[in-house]
Amino acid sequence: MARVPLWVEASALRVLVVGGGGVGTRRALWFHDAGATVRVVSLEFSRELVEASQRSPRLELVKMDARSPGVEEHVAWADLIVIAVPDEEARRRVWALARKYRKLVNDATSAEETQVVVPFTAEVYGGGIKIAVTSEGLSGVAARWARDRARQCLEADRELRTLFEVMWRVKRVAKELVPEPKRRVRLYLEVERLLAEGGALRQGVEAALELAARVVAERVGASPGAVLAALRGARRSAPAGR
Repeated sequence: MARVPLWVEASALRVLVVGGGGVGTRRALWFHDAGATVRVVSLEFSRELVEASQRSPRLELVKMDARSPGVEEHVAWADLIVIAVPDEEARRRVWALARKYRKLVNDATSAEETQVVVPFTAEVYGGGIKIAVTSEGLSGVAARWARDRARQCLEADRELRTLFEVMWRVKRVAKELVPEPKRRVRLYLEVERLLAEGGALRQGVEAALELAARVVAERVGASPGAVLAALRGARRSAPAGR
């Protein structure tokens, strides 16, 4: 089995969580807080789930035995199924229905069978860079340590932070000045190379911005001052594509 890492826009998802215990609660609230519409099927629900469902129309609790015929309509409704119930009969029934309706499954009870992995996640640089770590069930403890070490390493890297702060601004400005994607990519790589070779990354964000502005201005035939002002004034709402 080969899995690929993806970032998915959660607000477009309908998620069915089978099981209202501790794991089901955490998964349901995780997807809900990311913007998904979540439905939880279970015979019992945690107090946290009950309270959250009373506050949000995007979180629905359905009291039902997952082994019953009625669960099929809920599987058909969902885009993603989370199995968080220890009962093997219920688990197998939900799996069979998910295959019937071609739904992706996050099986919290089986790292070997699950199609979707929920990783340990972290953000650095004010949320500008996101990381996700998984051992695919081998050791959650080690994966969590790896996530924490990666976050600490990235946060301590001043050159990388400077590179990030400059390059997202370059990308925003370049999308306005350079319409051709291939030409923009060449520009990004040139700015990256000169920042690394010239030592500007060690001098801080302002020095790196000034160098980037000169490079961009020369390539697009603009004023370095105007480009620098645009870089300084850029706002971090990530543009799509290159």
